[in-house]
Amino acid sequence: MAPLAAVIFDYGGVLRDDGREGWNALDVTHGLPRGALWSAYHDVPQYALSRRGEIDADAFRVAVRRQLAAVAGDAARADAALAALDTYLASLAPIDPAVRELVTRLRGAGQVKIGLLSNASRGWTERLRARGGDLFDDVVVSADVGLAKPDPEVFRLAARRLGVEPATCLMVDDQPQHVESARRTGLRAHLFERARLDELIALLAAEGVLR
Repeated sequence: MAPLAAVIFDYGGVLRDDGREGWNALDVTHGLPRGALWSAYHDVPQYALSRRGEIDADAFRVAVRRQLAAVAGDAARADAALAALDTYLASLAPIDPAVRELVTRLRGAGQVKIGLLSNASRGWTERLRARGGDLFDDVVVSADVGLAKPDPEVFRLAARRLGVEPATCLMVDDQPQHVESARRTGLRAHLFERARLDELIALLAAEGVLR
């Protein structure tokens, strides 16, 4: 097996600790079924359109609000829940401290290039560059390139922009379908679970790329 040349991180759920638990807590607070906020964001057809850049953030927000209002049976309750979600997400560390420490160690070791590949809406490339500072060699945002995970082409693009072959890349993602697609595309891939961060650390150490 070729030596590892690049590690590519997902953003939401990996670099940023914004998993479902926090969303579900807001559901309970606002009298919504558990999973309502998450589903309103991630399961509407407009989610894929926004992540490919085919609609803008405003159009996506309208779709999310409509879906949530239908579940809540009350537009005012939906608006309050969405406002609380905005506040919650804004309060999170841009990069989870434990994961930032890991990426910093990778950067310090200097053995691999480090990329960020996120399914996000238009305009997020520069935001994520700013949040990462000098940690990342490249940032790929789905809507800004017109390709979204799990499309194999976006994994190939991320590797190409880092100047490495897909087989020498490790994709770190929290979504099983993205991990599976990355592997089918020829990348190595790791299914990230925050409670099992030590497994990722051990994997990178075994590859000889982590101080």
